[in-house]
Amino acid sequence: MITTTKFRRGAALLLAVTALGIVPAGPTASAAGSLGAGGEYFPVAPARIFDQAGVDADGSVVVDVVNVGGVPADNVLAVAVNVTIANAPGRGFASVSPSDYEPGTTAATSLINYQYTGHTVPNFGIIGVGTEGKITVDLDSRVAGSARVIVDVFGFVATSSFEGTAGAQVDDGARMVTVTPQRFVNTRDASGPTGGATMSAGESIKVPIRGVNPVPNTENVSAVVVNMTGINNRPGNTKTYLAATPELVTNGSETSNGNYPSGVTKANLAIVPLSDDGSIYIYNNRGEIHVALDVVAYLEEGGADDSRTGRIVPLEAPFRSFDTRTAEFGNSRLGFSSWEDWSFEAFANSVRLDEVEVGAQSGLFGNLTAVGLERLYASEAVKSFITMNPATSGAFPSEPGNSNLNFDERGSVANASVVTYGSKDGDNNMVSAYNSNGRTHYILDVYAVILD
Repeated sequence: MITTTKFRRGAALLLAVTALGIVPAGPTASAAGSLGAGGEYFPVAPARIFDQAGVDADGSVVVDVVNVGGVPADNVLAVAVNVTIANAPGRGFASVSPSDYEPGTTAATSLINYQYTGHTVPNFGIIGVGTEGKITVDLDSRVAGSARVIVDVFGFVATSSFEGTAGAQVDDGARMVTVTPQRFVNTRDASGPTGGATMSAGESIKVPIRGVNPVPNTENVSAVVVNMTGINNRPGNTKTYLAATPELVTNGSETSNGNYPSGVTKANLAIVPLSDDGSIYIYNNRGEIHVALDVVAYLEEGGADDSRTGRIVPLEAPFRSFDTRTAEFGNSRLGFSSWEDWSFEAFANSVRLDEVEVGAQSGLFGNLTAVGLERLYASEAVKSFITMNPATSGAFPSEPGNSNLNFDERGSVANASVVTYGSKDGDNNMVSAYNSNGRTHYILDVYAVILD
């Protein structure tokens, strides 16, 4: 059964301006030509830049994110980081923002939600570095104690003034091209790369990316943005991790893109460089696990200096665009097998740089959180997934072929998300959300916009 919710929601206005350093295209060629590397993404070799235990459960830490781990000392707009809260004392959440952001000026946001004593949860973010070149990880827990905070860096977004370094040539910069999400791998399907079998311990599978719809077959495509879901629910299975890499892994990986305790289905977003032949590899460390891999965007080098398309513009601070628990958004859960539309038109039109609108956007980079999943029937436990896909005219599909976030009744679950805008009823900033099962609230915090 598919139900629909009539159009009733709109993302809230953004009052803060975006981070400085990229000049919006103006009426003259000279103004447009000044964009340079502004808003382009530069990968670095994954590096652990912060690891501290004993952080107070209601405390915060400030982390240097420039001039470390391959990130330049200046001309950096934002960093791509994986932040992990390990050994949490109990239920709580962590916010991550530029260190010069003043909490309380807008609604609180969160990047990571943790549920129980000993819980370890990572999440990926593109976080502005502000004027200080630092980020703040702020913990908010309902239980006294301490946790371990870990930050791994994977890349950075440059300003218009960036001219390259010894480790990051200016020509290596890439733009993000958003797409309608497409499922590339589902090991549960007989037609998948494992013939329907789980991935076994130490196994890697190769996934062709370049030249497979919707990714073009051009050498300028340097990386892919994927949402990787591990389905680790086989009876008696063990904790494992998955790694998405450009090269074949055969004997353990130094980095991971998702950690999966036994009995858990969990999604993680990742930016993965491509191998020379345009592929990536997925590696499973232990036990047996199914994997679903959705392509949500790709990175393309060689963009013209006077083109805005694909440039990533981080916000001055994370911004809560909506929270369905609040009266402003109707305090209304999204029901079983239901779709509803969101308009981001007001939000997109409000994003400004030096008091000038940044113009058309293809989508956003944010963090999607599901919270308060309710059962349909008191005696039946429920699990669900949510998607946020570009809206299209006409009837909703019976069910999406991808997912952003998997969750159950145990508490709040978050995952970084690239959200692509679609067109519907004359609105070019429309997104359709779908909930698979039960009834759930959900929240979207925005960290950056992607120019069209």
